[in-house]
Amino acid sequence: MCITMTSCNRSSRDETEKIIDQMSLRQKAAQLLIPSFRYSYYRSSSDFAYLTSLTPEIQELIKEYGFGGVILFAGNIEEKDQSLKLIEDLKAANDENNPVPLLVCADQEGGNVRRISFGTFMPGNMALGAAGSTEDITRYASVLGDELKDLGINTDFAPVVDINSNPNNPVIGIRSYSDDPQIVASMTKPFIDALHEHGIISSLKHFPGHGDTDTDSHSGLPSIHKSYEEILNFELIPFKAGIEAGCDMIMSAHIQYPNIETETHNGIYLPATLSHKFLTEILREELGFDKVIVTDSLAMDAITKYFHKTETIEYAINAGADMLLIPVADQKSVSLYMKELENYVTAICNLVKEGKITEERIDESLRRIITLKKERGLFDKSENEETYDVGSREHRAIEMDIAEKVITLITNDEALPIQKDEKVLVLAPYRTQINSLAYTKKLLLEKGLLDKEEDLEIVYYGDETSAKDFRNNILPELKNKDKLILISSLYDESDLNGIESYIIDRCIEYGKKEDIKTIVLSSQLPYDLDRYDSDAILACYYATGMSFIPALIEEDMKGFPPNLIAAMLVMYGDQAPQGKLPIDVPKIIKKDGLYAYSDETAYSRGYQISY
Repeated sequence: MCITMTSCNRSSRDETEKIIDQMSLRQKAAQLLIPSFRYSYYRSSSDFAYLTSLTPEIQELIKEYGFGGVILFAGNIEEKDQSLKLIEDLKAANDENNPVPLLVCADQEGGNVRRISFGTFMPGNMALGAAGSTEDITRYASVLGDELKDLGINTDFAPVVDINSNPNNPVIGIRSYSDDPQIVASMTKPFIDALHEHGIISSLKHFPGHGDTDTDSHSGLPSIHKSYEEILNFELIPFKAGIEAGCDMIMSAHIQYPNIETETHNGIYLPATLSHKFLTEILREELGFDKVIVTDSLAMDAITKYFHKTETIEYAINAGADMLLIPVADQKSVSLYMKELENYVTAICNLVKEGKITEERIDESLRRIITLKKERGLFDKSENEETYDVGSREHRAIEMDIAEKVITLITNDEALPIQKDEKVLVLAPYRTQINSLAYTKKLLLEKGLLDKEEDLEIVYYGDETSAKDFRNNILPELKNKDKLILISSLYDESDLNGIESYIIDRCIEYGKKEDIKTIVLSSQLPYDLDRYDSDAILACYYATGMSFIPALIEEDMKGFPPNLIAAMLVMYGDQAPQGKLPIDVPKIIKKDGLYAYSDETAYSRGYQISY
């Protein structure tokens, strides 16, 4: 036991320096990298196998290099026992020859970005914004943290603190809590605290903010034309809150800010990931963040289209990045991928030898990385308790309780709640939603909210449905119904004018003509809430359905998204809707014969009605 905290800190610093002094330059370089190992072999996009157990070749690579971490994806994590063994083997391979333990990372945000298919999905961040409860955020993140810990994953690239202020954002959307920086900031600390409670490393993303762009950095290089004062008073507010809350890592975004960044490369402004101004001058010096900065994937087109590998390394490390995530793309043969990783380590070493990166700069990052791993207990080799709560009934009960609180009612002209003896037809645009609805029908019957199975009819419609199909196959099903539930799944502005919206319009027209109440459920982005003239409209913030129909009493099964199920339960009066709009919803206008967003607001943030 240390005599004083000062002596403890000094001892820890001394141990860190000793580790660094004993590392070769190649070991130091590898410690900056977080590669993915998605495939055990890869020949083409249609001929591959996911890495679900450690191959001898990859085992040797990890033993030799001692990477700072690995990131796992859904293909790596198929079921409990397999995942436990893979993660255990990854750590053991690293520990055999390397003095620094391995970060095992995943994007487990909850909602539509999660990697544990058999775990608890949770309703997603925008849904949490609608629920508006810090207690629910704590419960939500505690479930995620508990399940990550049970599998041996020690780093969660979450929470997302981007502010989705652009309805046309193609990559953030419902991954954001809100379009209000104060709401997003208020949800940051409880999420971080809950992860830390379970020993999970937290990482805010995507600095300095990915919410106000209409370009996805996976496929292009976004540009945001805001001044520093503008982002300081908007995008950076949640990051400041997260830093004050003690977040462990911050992930950078591949976004240009031409009104802030002055340095260019081949005619483009340096994206934040490669910018000394953003990572050092703003994040380190202005905001006071002294922990680990990790880049977003360097295999994204936003980087690879504009920068050579060695340029990326030089810019990122000199900008202030400590860890480089997915340094090379893995959609290639495994032997080639492994060779490219080896070359990446060599490239870092060569840049040091050429004087383009200093070894002292690399040592700065190593101090942060090793300190973080110590603080979160990675050097402690004690065995985890074998609780294995992943996907447990208790976690799913929490999930469904939160999901029902999320449902947000916007308008209601005596269409809701649905009575248990009413004849209802629900139209769903995705086949997986049919599974969720079939499961919900079982729940409604079990709860006594539905009298007879035949009183709730489920019909699929989708992109392949033609106007002729609608007239011949769907329209006849609408007859003799009391109410129609029409599921809208908006992913971008073009969906306002697609075949799905056409079918919903025709169903609403038919309902008015035949005196049938129509209910529109906005199931993905809620920017369609002003689109339809229905008797009721509500939002659930996550459209994905089940890939299977589970038995109600089954305990150990694949996870499933709860939002559609919760929305149906609320519509049938299981509880009154409690959600509040977490964003401003624009008015929908017709422009040149097509529906589009306007600059006016139809429904303001915080809007809420109930039964």
